Amino acid sequence: MTRLFGDALRSLPAAAYALGTLARPFTPEDLVQTNRLSGHVAVSPSGASIAYVQTHYSIEKKRQYSQLFVQALDARDHLDGRVMVADFSKDSRPNPPLSESADETDAKKRFEASQPVWLTDECLGFVATNAKTRQATVYSVHGSGKHWSKPQAVFTSPVPISDVQYSPVSGILAFTAGVYNGTTTLKETADLDLEEQERADTAQVYDELWVRHWDSFVTPKLAQIHVLQLAAGSDGLLKPKNEPRNIIKDTAGDGRVEASDSFVFSPDGRQIAFVAKRPGSDYAWRTTSYVYVADVDGTAATPINPEGGGASSSPAFSSDGSRIAYLQMAAPTYEADRNQIKVFSIEDKSTIDVAADWDRSPSELLWAGDSTLLATYTDYGRNKLAKVDIASGTITPVAEEHSVGSAQRLSDDKLLISYSAFDSPTDLYTLSIDHGDISRVTQLNPELGSSVFLSPAEDVEFVGTDGDAIHGFLLRPPNFDPAKKYPLAYVIHGGPQSSFADSWSTRWNLNIFAAAGFVTVAMDFEGSTGYGQNFTDAIRNQWGGKPYRSLMLSLDQLLAEHPYIDSERLAALGASYGGYQINWINGHSTRFKALVNHDGMFSTISTYYSTEELYFPETEFEGAPFDPKARENYERWSPERYVQNWKTPTLVIHSERDYRLVVSEGLSTFTALRRQGVPAKLLYYPDENHWVLKPANSLRWHQEVLDWITRWTPEEQTADDSSSNTRKFVVQNEL
Repeated sequence: MTRLFGDALRSLPAAAYALGTLARPFTPEDLVQTNRLSGHVAVSPSGASIAYVQTHYSIEKKRQYSQLFVQALDARDHLDGRVMVADFSKDSRPNPPLSESADETDAKKRFEASQPVWLTDECLGFVATNAKTRQATVYSVHGSGKHWSKPQAVFTSPVPISDVQYSPVSGILAFTAGVYNGTTTLKETADLDLEEQERADTAQVYDELWVRHWDSFVTPKLAQIHVLQLAAGSDGLLKPKNEPRNIIKDTAGDGRVEASDSFVFSPDGRQIAFVAKRPGSDYAWRTTSYVYVADVDGTAATPINPEGGGASSSPAFSSDGSRIAYLQMAAPTYEADRNQIKVFSIEDKSTIDVAADWDRSPSELLWAGDSTLLATYTDYGRNKLAKVDIASGTITPVAEEHSVGSAQRLSDDKLLISYSAFDSPTDLYTLSIDHGDISRVTQLNPELGSSVFLSPAEDVEFVGTDGDAIHGFLLRPPNFDPAKKYPLAYVIHGGPQSSFADSWSTRWNLNIFAAAGFVTVAMDFEGSTGYGQNFTDAIRNQWGGKPYRSLMLSLDQLLAEHPYIDSERLAALGASYGGYQINWINGHSTRFKALVNHDGMFSTISTYYSTEELYFPETEFEGAPFDPKARENYERWSPERYVQNWKTPTLVIHSERDYRLVVSEGLSTFTALRRQGVPAKLLYYPDENHWVLKPANSLRWHQEVLDWITRWTPEEQTADDSSSNTRKFVVQNEL
């Protein structure tokens, strides 16, 4: 099985990968211009075809492209077997010249398709939203093979819609729309939006938490589920029989229930399951959420797990509709608690635990039959997929190598999965549930791995603070020569309850650092996921303790075992918790020549009062800082206490729309560095959140980061050699 997975991802002989002789190095320009899957992949009712949106950014044209493809799963050629049914492009510059009106022309002639949904095997729906009016129209195209009709409107919503799904059995189209509490139609919400635009002031008033979340301020609108009955008209085309109707608006007494996850239909299309929190004032300091079930003919939903606990997720109906499997955390304030598998019987309202002793935390559930579930989970640096026997709890791995992303049923024995590795971008594959055989469906970036070299990852393992195994990955530069000395890029992940997995990333892509000439090492630590719940929990009230010591111990062992790493040319980089760790390192070690802090924490106390999800620091530091005992924990682990020790040159990166760790954390870090005369640079984005997502911004991010770590880790120069070892990368505004 391992061999099958490896072969499916590789397109070159192993020697070519090892030596890097057939390809050029991977660059940031390559990364930001990769073709990417966007949103949900739709599977046709028969399972014979799929539809997906592919996006692409052009550095030269400064445009973002979006294309909707239909592809038969039995196509022999990945490119010839697909058909583009809609395409769109737009100027990606934040302030394009007013004289250039190409986007307005495009908007009139083309559709920026999103959210593909099959209505029949020969009819595909998708959503296009008018950028000016914000009206969303569901269009349909008809056809088969390589012949598809022009888009025709099915219905138009006066407000944006998302999570569009369709049940061919019941003929119900369902979607989520943001609506004002108490409204009964989408038009009422649209009318209130127009009234809002007439306001002379811009004030927003709050009397409860939370005020904002992730990168947006909370508004009076609620994400609620609506349904629409479709039926074939005299011309044979599907048309709505009624106006969209809100099926969850009466769930709570005051109406304020908000669907937080994507919903799922029952097999007969008459019920919908979704996850939501209950209305209340504790949103910011409790994770508790529930699995609700709503009838498509009703206006209220009922929780199947009213006893609550922690967060609920991933509801899935059995094939006969009699049971719902879902994931449930126990702790009501801990977002990294272990997800436990539950199965609820709709008939007798009973719930059973499945694989209760399995010390892993699954992230998604599917049914594989009446007695078996499928679960994705993280384990020792891989995102795996396994069968779970409901009666015995036996776990049988199906896919153990690299990383499985999303998974959908195609047939009794076959899944459609997204799949990737450190050296293989995300593509779609089919996977046999019984045999583990895998077959490629798409090849979105055929040049990567053929004309562009990507370094494969090597597992490394060291001994940590408590004697635990500390796992990670090592990537070598192209044309690696063990007789030479190389600088090290030591990458620290965020979360902190997450993990480095053998998967493709469009942000912290380890191959970028390896291609720039660095031996690149990414270690997990106490707090990481995939090694059992005790290991994940070990970071609580230990933020600068066990993880820091394990990272330093791992570094010592790394240098001892790999003499080609130059111990005098070390750089450390991290984001979020990794950025916290960079600040902590700066206060406790001088062994690194350069540091990169992306959206890191400066003060544990100021972060508590400015972040949105209070349950996170209250769990990590065992209380709120206004509690005297807990305040000792906050102060003990605050990097701000040690700024007087900071000496290492640091690149600080922060963004204005980061409401998880607000921009003042980055500004404070930069102030502390420069006021003490420590070399530093601040990279600020006014339009990004906790992540840098826009392609041009990502390109600049990579330029600044690579320039910084290269500048401070130069090769030793002789007296007669004054040449600089600084590497420069082309950015968009220099083209």
